[in-house]
Amino acid sequence: MRISWIRRTHRFLGLIIGLQLLLWTLSGLYFSWNNIEKVRGEHLTAGPQALAPADSTILSPHVIIASLTQQITGVEEIESVSLRLLLDDPVFEIKHLVNGSVRYALADAHTGELRSPLGKDEAVAVAQQDFVPDAAVSKAEYVEEVGKSSEYRGRPLPAYRVEFDHPSNTRVYVSVDRGLVTARRNKTWRVFDFLWMFHIMDYEDRDDINNLLLRVLSIFGLATVISGYLLWGFTSRFLRRRR
Repeated sequence: MRISWIRRTHRFLGLIIGLQLLLWTLSGLYFSWNNIEKVRGEHLTAGPQALAPADSTILSPHVIIASLTQQITGVEEIESVSLRLLLDDPVFEIKHLVNGSVRYALADAHTGELRSPLGKDEAVAVAQQDFVPDAAVSKAEYVEEVGKSSEYRGRPLPAYRVEFDHPSNTRVYVSVDRGLVTARRNKTWRVFDFLWMFHIMDYEDRDDINNLLLRVLSIFGLATVISGYLLWGFTSRFLRRRR
């Protein structure tokens, strides 16, 4: 009777969890066989630009902060100031709060003047500078909003989506306010993201690894494995002989 109950339970759980176990296994295989740098497109990028040796004409961050507060009203707090290159020109990126919202501003490192948000041509130039292969730009679009399951979800907007005519089907996203690449998406990433959706069982946002469905199916999966081992233990001829 005990073996019969375990066998029925194991079969019932197998019907419920079997397909999801297969999806977990297939997605896990894909994740383990693909380098995360390839998924992120980092193998096709030029990497960060190096700043030139110390330039005496570059202003002090204190001067940049004072200039920002003069040019933008309502600045409540300065969270960070960083120096980097934007299309070979040194700029300060100032992360600040305005009315409780995080904002970014770019200031010319030599004059302190704030730069206007990136235009289409500048965004394309930033994307081309980031993407190493010699590939033509097939399309460049201004993006103001995206869906929950978008490949650019959770990233700063507005941005330009720059598509390259390349076998990797790469799209480079460039933040309008920050003037830098905020995401790289290729066909490997899209397959990864699609399988990730099944792996964590979040079919809407694709980011919640603590959702109720995943927790319930995980318990069912554990019960299926345990019942399988119990069934093997009670029906094993080797164990029966040992007993």
